[in-house]
Amino acid sequence: MMSDNYFYPNWNVPNNIKSIQTQRQPGSSSDCFSSFNLSYEVGDDPKSVSRNLITLNSYLPSKPYWLNQIHENISIELPCDKSLLDADASFTMQKKIVCAVRTADCLPILLTNVNGDFVSAIHAGWRSLASGIIENTLNKVKSTSQIIAWLGPSISGQSYEVGRQVFDVFTEYDPDSKCGFKKLPSNKYLLNLPNIAIDKLRKKGVTKLFGAGVDESFCTYRDNDSFYSFRRDGKTGRMASLIWIDS
Repeated sequence: MMSDNYFYPNWNVPNNIKSIQTQRQPGSSSDCFSSFNLSYEVGDDPKSVSRNLITLNSYLPSKPYWLNQIHENISIELPCDKSLLDADASFTMQKKIVCAVRTADCLPILLTNVNGDFVSAIHAGWRSLASGIIENTLNKVKSTSQIIAWLGPSISGQSYEVGRQVFDVFTEYDPDSKCGFKKLPSNKYLLNLPNIAIDKLRKKGVTKLFGAGVDESFCTYRDNDSFYSFRRDGKTGRMASLIWIDS
């Protein structure tokens, strides 16, 4: 289901689990940030960002816990009283607490379970994905029922060219990560973030998978109308993937 600023992830979750994925329009930001940019950290007019966040918050039960995403494998439990949340994933077992990540090519992953008693949002950039952000989050959650995952909009495997260093980092942590790479001439590779994430989730016993790489096709790089893309534009805005337990 679509709204002006967001759409509902298409996944089979308990009725008490709510989630939304924002899009780049319509909003208050202009120029390269046009128009529903949700980050103060990218050079946009702070007044425009504030207006966009006010709109976003009107859809939510409480203000999101925004992470200071550091491209590592740290996952934190919410609520948290720290003023700066240095992490790339958050999770909670409490109602009305909104987990959120911001992206503009990196892979957002939302998690819950069939009991609907936890939610999590993961920022899976290549560094955090390679170093175990999925595994660390699942290990901390310790779900007692079957986990459900939705993979959101990211740069696709057809558009994400990387060097040999990225391949080496992934395969050093996990040799099976080579499933997400396609070799190109000149020691370059195409990197498919959803494929690697799916492999990692399945290894952790997650079989209820939805979204990118499963039953939906997204590419932030190719879809300029719907999504921001750092790889495509350099200076640009950020979208958000959000999830909470409603009741």
